[in-house]
Amino acid sequence: MSTHHPIAGVPESEPARSAVRPLTAAQVCGITVFPLLGAGLALAGVPVPDVLTLLAGCGAIGAGTIAAAGGGRRLLTALASTAVRAAAGTETGSK
Repeated sequence: MSTHHPIAGVPESEPARSAVRPLTAAQVCGITVFPLLGAGLALAGVPVPDVLTLLAGCGAIGAGTIAAAGGGRRLLTALASTAVRAAAGTETGSK
């Protein structure tokens, strides 16, 4: 198999894999539920900034969970250090 052309070494009987993955049920649910939940809360009289804060918090928890489950330790470390620096009020580039 060529390192420059990974498909070159694949026999003709095996179809090449597509780089596009289908959406999972969790992704489809998040795409549909978040706007509906936000609209429902806004219609119920919850102030829009509170709705946005709630949905942003839920999204951050979901993104952190997916990153942790996917083994994204470097990403989580970078996010955690950025959050700590932001909470401490220091610049990101300073050590």
